[in-house]
Amino acid sequence: MEINAKKALVILNASAGIGNANAAGNAVAESLASDGYEVKTVRIMTDEKVLAGAGFPDDSGLVVCCGGDGTFNQILNRYSGSETLPEFAYIPCGHTNSFAKSLGISEDTVAAVDTAVRGRSCKCDYGKVNDRSFNYVASFGSAATMTFVTSQQMKKVFEYSKHILRAIGELHMNIGESFHMAIETDAGTFEDDYIFGAISNLSAVDGVYFSDESLKNNDGIMDLMLIRRPGTRYQAKEVLNALREGAIDHPLIQIKHITSGSFTSTSDIAWSFDGEFGGIQKQAKLEVFKEGLTVKVP
Repeated sequence: MEINAKKALVILNASAGIGNANAAGNAVAESLASDGYEVKTVRIMTDEKVLAGAGFPDDSGLVVCCGGDGTFNQILNRYSGSETLPEFAYIPCGHTNSFAKSLGISEDTVAAVDTAVRGRSCKCDYGKVNDRSFNYVASFGSAATMTFVTSQQMKKVFEYSKHILRAIGELHMNIGESFHMAIETDAGTFEDDYIFGAISNLSAVDGVYFSDESLKNNDGIMDLMLIRRPGTRYQAKEVLNALREGAIDHPLIQIKHITSGSFTSTSDIAWSFDGEFGGIQKQAKLEVFKEGLTVKVP
């Protein structure tokens, strides 16, 4: 179906974050209509099946997300299988809105609405692990423990914490178990026992970088961070302290810049995408879509 540039779809999740999605959705719908758009508003629940079955029109040139990072992830997954993706706008209504922050989108509703209507188009990379897309971070760990972590708890760990690296440390202080994984990437092949892995497309989260080099989110490259299993309690304490301080210069913390990869584990691995629980799998394939996502930014 051909995309109509002057049709806009506003998707709002009233249960997201701080609860201002309804007001934000109404404001952006009114502003878009006054700017000449034909606007449709859809209210959703957090359940992905509800989102997938919402009967969205496929011809909207602009899709506006009023919700948190998890809501944006669900919307991206609704469209990422399409031959042509619409342009997206993001009115951040979550608790920390890491993806919005990485793009410079204001958490102030008035400013975010203005960006959605009159902002410039920015092309960003996004990733896909097997059949699941992610905006900014895909993480994985031991299924023996991580299956007991709910989606809301994952969001608390990956979104509400001030520093994402410190949050990873807190996660594994509580539920850490190791797993054996073989990883093949364009940056090399690795096989070891790990306690955690993450693939990130963020240039920074609250000023803390995954790597020692500033990442661009439109260069087709993502950061793979691997944390090898500590051999002693002293090493475990060292790693956790490093993560809490936002440091990565530890021999058990490995960072690689990658554009693709395959991940094979000898045990079940739990994956999380943008803070949402993403299922259990032993084999996973990463694809990076360079500048595949277009988002309105200030």
